[in-house]
Amino acid sequence: MTEIYPTEAIWVSTTEAAEIVGYNADYLQQLARKIWRQPEAERVIKIRNRSRRYEFWLPDLVNYIREHGYGPRKPGTKSLDNIG
Repeated sequence: MTEIYPTEAIWVSTTEAAEIVGYNADYLQQLARKIWRQPEAERVIKIRNRSRRYEFWLPDLVNYIREHGYGPRKPGTKSLDNIG
C-alpha cells in the first residue's frame, strides 16, 4: 500500500510534520535532535532550528519515510540512540 504525501518544497514544524505523515510528534522531536547533532552534509533530512524549535524540509522527510517505513522499534528502546 503506497501512502500519498504532499511534496511541497516547504519547511514544516515537528507538530505539522506529525499531522502530515502520521508519526508521533515526540518521536519527530527525537529524530530532529539526533539529526541536528550530525554534520550538515551527512544529514538524511534537512533540518533547521528556529526559535528553539526544529523544522523539517518536507520533501526530505517524505523520502525518509518512504525508505524507512513505519516499522516497529526494537523491543525495550525508548530513544533513537538504540535503533539499528
